[in-house]
Amino acid sequence: MSYQIHQNQIPERLVSFEGKEYRWLGGTNYLNIGSHPLFQEKLQEGIQIFSQNWGSSRLNNYRMDVWENLEDVMAKRFGVEAAALCSSGLLAGQTVMQYIQQKYPEASISLAPKTHPALWRHPYKPAAGNFMDWKKDAQILCMDGIGAPWVEEFLTGFEQNLSSDQTLIVDESHRLGIVSTRIDTPANLIQTSSLSKAFGIPAGLILGTKADIAEIKKDPFWVGGSPANPAYVYACLHAQEAYDERISKSQELARAFTQNAQYVSLVKDYPAFSSADTKLFDHLKSHGFLCNQFAYPDPNAPAICKAILPTSMYLADIHDLVGVLALYPRD
Repeated sequence: MSYQIHQNQIPERLVSFEGKEYRWLGGTNYLNIGSHPLFQEKLQEGIQIFSQNWGSSRLNNYRMDVWENLEDVMAKRFGVEAAALCSSGLLAGQTVMQYIQQKYPEASISLAPKTHPALWRHPYKPAAGNFMDWKKDAQILCMDGIGAPWVEEFLTGFEQNLSSDQTLIVDESHRLGIVSTRIDTPANLIQTSSLSKAFGIPAGLILGTKADIAEIKKDPFWVGGSPANPAYVYACLHAQEAYDERISKSQELARAFTQNAQYVSLVKDYPAFSSADTKLFDHLKSHGFLCNQFAYPDPNAPAICKAILPTSMYLADIHDLVGVLALYPRD
C-alpha cells in the first residue's frame, strides 16, 4: 500500500489516518526529542539569542562559539578526537568524500552494498549483491553503520582485520545517539551522520581524528557551506540531559522488542525493524499500528515495510506490537 498523511504537526505516539487513530511507527524521530520540556526550553532560549539562521562561513571574521562547543561535546560523547558540524548529514558525507578523494587522488574506492547516497561520489556507487560478498580490499571503504531502510547489522568483525593503510568511512545516521557507534579497527576511521534523526536538529556531523577534522575544516567544500542553525545547535548543546533520558528509554523499548519479536528483520537491542513482505503493513494496520511502506532511496524499487520504536511509545505498546507480530499468518 502506498499512502500519504497530510498534517501540520510532528507526529508523536498517535496519528490519525482515514478517520482512525493509529500508534505511529514511521519516520526517523527515534527519540521524540522535540517534545522534551528541557529541549523545548533550550530551543526557545536559542531563538532568543540567535534570532535568525546565520548563513556566513565558519571562517568569517565574526565568530560564535556555539558550533565549536557542540563539536567538543559530541567528540567526547562519541569517544573520538574531534568533530565538525555541517548543515546536514548529506553535506557531512559529501564533504568527507570530497576531502578523501583530494587526499588520496589515486586511491581505489569501494562502496558497500546499500550505502546511503550521502557517501556516493560519481562514478562510485554501492556494490551490487550481498554485503558478505563485498570485497573489502580497496584503500577507501564506505558503508552504513546499520542498514536503512533495511534493518541489517554490517559491522560484524571484518573492520578489525583492515590495515592501517585503509580508510573506513561510515555513515552513522541511524546509529548515532541510538546505539553504540564505537568501531574497533586499525584503519583510519571517519564517521558521518545526520543529526536530524535521533538528535532532532537540522545539522550533520563528521567524527574523526584531530588531523582529519583540521584538514576538513580547511577544505573549500566545508568552508563554503553555511553552518548549522545556531539556535538548534544551542538547544542540542544545552539539552544533553534530555538526550540521555530519551536514549535510556529507547534502549529499554528496543530490548523489550528484540528479545521477543518474530518474523521481521531486526538487530539485537536496536529500535527498528523491516520486512519485504508487503502484506505485513496491512496486518499491522488492522491491529492499530501504522508504519512506513515506500521505496527508499530508489523510488523505483519495490516498497518495503519499515518501522521504528519511538520513545513516545509505552512498554505496553511494545508488548502489544510483539503480540500482533506473533499473530501474523505465515505461509
